[in-house]
Amino acid sequence: MTDTPRLHVTGRDGSTWQIDAYAAGSLLSILRDAGVDEIAALCGGNCSCATCHVYVETAARLPEPGLEEREMLDTLVHQTPLSRLACQVTVGDGAELLRVRIAPEE
Repeated sequence: MTDTPRLHVTGRDGSTWQIDAYAAGSLLSILRDAGVDEIAALCGGNCSCATCHVYVETAARLPEPGLEEREMLDTLVHQTPLSRLACQVTVGDGAELLRVRIAPEE
């Protein structure tokens, strides 16, 4: 186990990335900094557009979505129990391994 969380990311086209994430960063920021450009995040990460929709396969390690995030997720056609908004997920020391899949565009 390393001190830096590791993300395993699958893009819409099946591309994969392994990303060492810095602690306490938003998943959206980490993905963008790593060059994953499949996420629009039209609202700039303010939880008001749901264009940073991802599936997080290790959701049990993350806090539950807040009310705003749940309301945004409820507007999505491709929502699943693994759905999260990347702008609302903080990757920190407690999440050493996350599997993230970029959700289909709505």
